[in-house]
Amino acid sequence: MALSISYSKGEKELIRYFIKRGDVPCCLYKYRTIEGVKKLLESHSIYFSSYREFNDPFESSINILTDYTPQQYYDSFIYAGMGPELAEELTTQVSNGTIDGNTLLRQLTDEVVSSVGYFCMAAKPDNLLMWAHYADSHKGVCIKFDILKDQESFMVPIKVDYNSQYIDFNCLTSDLLSVFRRKSPVWEYEDEYRIIKTDHQGLWKINTDCLVEIIFGCRTTGKDKESIKELASASGFSNIMYYEAKMKKDSYGLDILACDS
Repeated sequence: MALSISYSKGEKELIRYFIKRGDVPCCLYKYRTIEGVKKLLESHSIYFSSYREFNDPFESSINILTDYTPQQYYDSFIYAGMGPELAEELTTQVSNGTIDGNTLLRQLTDEVVSSVGYFCMAAKPDNLLMWAHYADSHKGVCIKFDILKDQESFMVPIKVDYNSQYIDFNCLTSDLLSVFRRKSPVWEYEDEYRIIKTDHQGLWKINTDCLVEIIFGCRTTGKDKESIKELASASGFSNIMYYEAKMKKDSYGLDILACDS
């Protein structure tokens, strides 16, 4: 059940076309604490997480379909990377009830899914709940990334599918991307997009040009604003524009305004 997602030069140009046409966002946002953005600036890196690091225990939950024939079990084991002898042995054990085929297929699928790295972003910079939950109760920042300025790092944004039902997953025919993008509707407020790396977890170097804006929260201190600006300049992020979120005077919402200095 090996998985690989890579993009040729021609495919990257096609993705650029879709972005310019508006089918895929050109820019996406990451809500961070002050310490979080400092780590990003210092390391020139973003972090791709395992789903097991997420705050949602339901992440990547699936219903493994169980009506497999012995041949389909065998094919699934081969697809998962096993040799013919081991696949044949396991198929026999499943057929005679020595092991539970459903449990084994779930374990094999989880091995693949748990090796994937996720970098999650939001569609908008003025989401009140995202500021509260991921940017230290509005004391942190919201970072804007221009995807076209670092296609290798940000290809391709996958829109999260919010649905109350687990994916019905067939180990031979189902698309694993459907597993990576499914979440409960209770998270719909996040309006989330995901970048998936099938062969990488942890820090990933980015081009400094892709970080185009830092938006300070309505509670970010003056001291933190200055320290972020100084660190960004010292770290080679020379194209950043600075904004700040201001509470609207007559309604629940934020105005994103250019910093005074």
